[in-house]
Parts: sequence; C-alpha cells; structure tokens
Amino acid sequence: MSAAALPRQTGLKRLAGALAFLCLVLFLLAIENRHAIEAWRAVRDEAVPAAGRVADWAGRLPSGAADGLSGLRTAVATDPGIVAADATDAMLAGEYGPTDEATRVTAGAVAFVGADLRFDRGETFHTRPLRIAAGREAFVAGQTYAGRWGAPADAQIELRRIVPAAHGRTVAASALCGGATPGVVALLHRQNQVDVLIFRARTVVGPDAAPSALCGAWSFRQR
Repeated sequence: MSAAALPRQTGLKRLAGALAFLCLVLFLLAIENRHAIEAWRAVRDEAVPAAGRVADWAGRLPSGAADGLSGLRTAVATDPGIVAADATDAMLAGEYGPTDEATRVTAGAVAFVGADLRFDRGETFHTRPLRIAAGREAFVAGQTYAGRWGAPADAQIELRRIVPAAHGRTVAASALCGGATPGVVALLHRQNQVDVLIFRARTVVGPDAAPSALCGAWSFRQR
C-alpha cells in the first residue's frame, strides 16, 4: 500500500464513524418516550454494524477490492439477521376513553401528549422513560403484567418515571393514587387500546413489591 493511500483510508474511516454518530443523534431526536429505547437498539444493532461495513469498504479502496458502488451498496445493506420494528407499531398519542365503568368513574379519559398523561379529571403526569419490561415479569408479588392484562409473555411493557413539571418542584399527590404520590406508570399499548398501572413513589416495582405499591389499574380505548 502506498504512503498516499494511508491518509485517504484513515480519512474515509473517520468520515464513516462521524456519519454513524450523526445518524444516531438525529434518529434519537426524531423520536420520543419508549421509542428512544427502541431507536437506540435499532441503531446499535443496525446502523453501527453498517458503519463498520462502510469503513471496511473504504479500507479496500486503495487495493481496488471495494467493487465500486456495488460494494458500497453491499456495505450499507441491512443484515438479514436483524429483525425490523413492526410497521404497525405506532407512537402512543391521542385521546383515549375508558373501556369499563371502574376506569370511567376513577380516571375518566386520558390524552397522551408527548411524554405527558393528561386525565380529564384535571391531573397531568409528566413522565420520562424508565425501562421496557416483559409481560412475564411480576409487577408485585404473585402478579405479572401478562396475567393481569391477558397479554403474551413477551409483550413489551413501557415503564415510565413520573417526574415534576419543573426543576425544583416535586410530584404532587394524586387522587388516582389514593392521595399518595405516584412514582411509576406502566403502559401496554395494543393497537387502539392502552392498559395503565400506576405505582406509588418510593416503592419497588417487581416481584418483591407488596400489593399496596399499586395505586390502580385502568384500561382505555382510542376515540
């Protein structure tokens, strides 16, 4: 390899790395809430390996083994082993009405606006992503999300932390939590239905949690 080819190869690899990082930033800015987690997984599993393949392709340019544009197309092609996101998986947004009498009486309707849950009883929960749980996981001792909601064991349950509306403030007590402070909300979004669990602040959510950690459970259907 000639001395002139080395700087060119290094520059192309650096460019591929910079483009991969830029794609990651733009992709995460374009989505919100639970999709940030899914987006990171997609970038980690697809975009980063693709950037590596582009870097390898660039490294073969000086030797003539890069196969021109056809080689570049191969480098950026999606790995067939990667499972793409379901095209029917829509972002959780819009207004949802109660599906049963208990939900109608205690919670009424709810609107999902960005990271906020806005109940028509006048309460608004500001949230941020916590993690994704599987349906088979227990949210309190002896109860799983799948069992509670009749969902598959591998269903993705979105857990969000309830946070103050502004820096320096605290989360207010809520009638939806029996007058206690809510801490975590669990969401299962299935087509036009959303199931919701709310847990008290400063309690464990998991198999070691006491049943009293759960504030309540509600079901809504998109209007």
